[in-house]
Amino acid sequence: REIMEEKTMRDYIIATDSDSELLYAYAQEMQIPVFAMPVSLDGKDYDFDLDIEGKFPTFFEDLKNGSKVSTSAKSPWEIKQWFLQLLESGKDILYISFSNQLSVHFSNCQQAVAEIKEEKPEARIVLVDSLTISAGQSLLIRRALKLQQDGKSLDEVAAYLEENKLRSCVLFTVDDLNYLKRGGRLSGGAAFVGTVLDLKPIVHVTDDGKLVPTEKCKGRKKAWRRMAELAADRFDYGDPDNEIIILYAELEDGKAFEEILKQTCGDVKTMLWKVGPVIGGHAGPGVVGMSFFGSPR
Repeated sequence: REIMEEKTMRDYIIATDSDSELLYAYAQEMQIPVFAMPVSLDGKDYDFDLDIEGKFPTFFEDLKNGSKVSTSAKSPWEIKQWFLQLLESGKDILYISFSNQLSVHFSNCQQAVAEIKEEKPEARIVLVDSLTISAGQSLLIRRALKLQQDGKSLDEVAAYLEENKLRSCVLFTVDDLNYLKRGGRLSGGAAFVGTVLDLKPIVHVTDDGKLVPTEKCKGRKKAWRRMAELAADRFDYGDPDNEIIILYAELEDGKAFEEILKQTCGDVKTMLWKVGPVIGGHAGPGVVGMSFFGSPR
């Protein structure tokens, strides 16, 4: 029993991947190790490191000018080496991953951890599949860090995440439907008809971690207003820590949507975050989205 208690209360690291799109300054301030996910722009491969080195200053302009983007996953071996480096700190690891339904990354993490356990039985790495991505994942990370600062153990934080991750709501709309078509989220016919009719889908993350168009609105502003209405219906107003992360490709779009949100939802806390190339490559220029904690089910 004493051994179990000691193991439970050991110091631990909260880590994640760059598909969380955490702000670099925040990740640095909170000392969060971030696994860099690969992205390819016009055939050139990069590791998206939250843009620490400013590799993507004109990313969305490049997309408008015809640049092609693709994403992939790193091998279990590469993930294993990264985890082994973190374990050198002598701390346990709580790793919060983006959805297993959007990549093989989570299953590769599972394989990496299984191999580490065989070689180092004393190592402890707990994986949490957030079943979301981008700002939805970041909200969970922010909550996990607060719980850690409040003295909660790794197991307590992991249990909280498992119990509450479906409350992290993600909604976004795109300006150019062809990006959803390329990513397999929309058929070619639907993209063509939607473009002709100026229909803008509202995409959400489902409970099983998939990105699915859920409604269509005529024009961007109507889609923004509808997203704000959905937020007002689902937002947990009783949670003093609740906040809305607004995602944007163009800052003026983010600010305009923030105004609509404030008018619809009242005086809620908001943050403006720029979309990164991993998510932005699948959503395209003009994407506007948000994430917040919904009321308990």
